[in-house]
Amino acid sequence: MRTAILSVIVRVVLPDYPALETAARRSVENDVARYVAALLGSMPGFLRFPYTIALCAFEWLALLRHGRRFRHLTVAQQTLYLAAWSEAPLLPMRDFVRLIRSSALLAYFDHQLVARQLEAERRRETAPAELATAAGV
Repeated sequence: MRTAILSVIVRVVLPDYPALETAARRSVENDVARYVAALLGSMPGFLRFPYTIALCAFEWLALLRHGRRFRHLTVAQQTLYLAAWSEAPLLPMRDFVRLIRSSALLAYFDHQLVARQLEAERRRETAPAELATAAGV
């Protein structure tokens, strides 16, 4: 599977929330990209082959719209291009993005670093209410 393209797509679809330190963010992105690549790579051959073709088409068709391959676009252009595929009139284009996005989001929010950060933020938000309750306010 074309992991370089998948890595860039994953980086574009992942949310900025929760805020992670740069090294942690990079680690999470790499782990999620590996998960998505493994997931797509484990597809049966009759599905994996067309998906590999779709990845190549996704990468190279950006030339027609932006004059560069997807990996070489700015983040803003990558986001627009991905959105165009997400909202394309052709179902296979939308499904191509949907599978990557949903798999990436599942792996992202299940990642221990993200879960740990979400839990820390939840504790910070509920701490003032718990203190007020304990103080009898």
